[in-house]
Amino acid sequence: MEDNTLLLQQLGKGNRIVFKQLFEAYYHPLHGFAKKFISDSDVCNDIVQESFVGLWAKRKDISNSSAIKSYLYSSVRNASLNFLRNEEIKSRNQEQILALSSDWYYEDSLLEEEVHSQIYDAIKELSPQTRKVIVFAMNGSSNAEIAEELDISVNTVKTLKQRAYKFLRERLEGVHWILLLLLA
Repeated sequence: MEDNTLLLQQLGKGNRIVFKQLFEAYYHPLHGFAKKFISDSDVCNDIVQESFVGLWAKRKDISNSSAIKSYLYSSVRNASLNFLRNEEIKSRNQEQILALSSDWYYEDSLLEEEVHSQIYDAIKELSPQTRKVIVFAMNGSSNAEIAEELDISVNTVKTLKQRAYKFLRERLEGVHWILLLLLA
């Protein structure tokens, strides 16, 4: 299509004949372009048609025929890449569904939850101040941040953490082999 001001004006006004001419001129090249990304011809048809729908919606904003071509090719490329991303996500989700349904995953998850439960039960047995220190530490807070948050000295934080870790090691002595299984 040549750059023709009259045709662009007619397109901007909603002239369906001009739009049909554009469709006929660009449909097959755009379909071939989409096929470079996606092997399913029906999906390519849908993508190209949606690109033309988008063109129709933006027809008043187009200033020259090269803008039409650029819009259509960019639209097809972006839609194709979005389709591929969505397919990849569906594939990953399908793998997760299969993993969730396996007996191994169920047993592993059950074991992991049991270990977490025992750890949290042991943490509940700590004094309230020590529990707060350990929770902050588990969330990645530094000793200085914990001290500031709880309005205590850094040395107090260190002492409470040492006592808590000693208590937790003793309390969870039988659980360490389960942790090793989870990490294996």
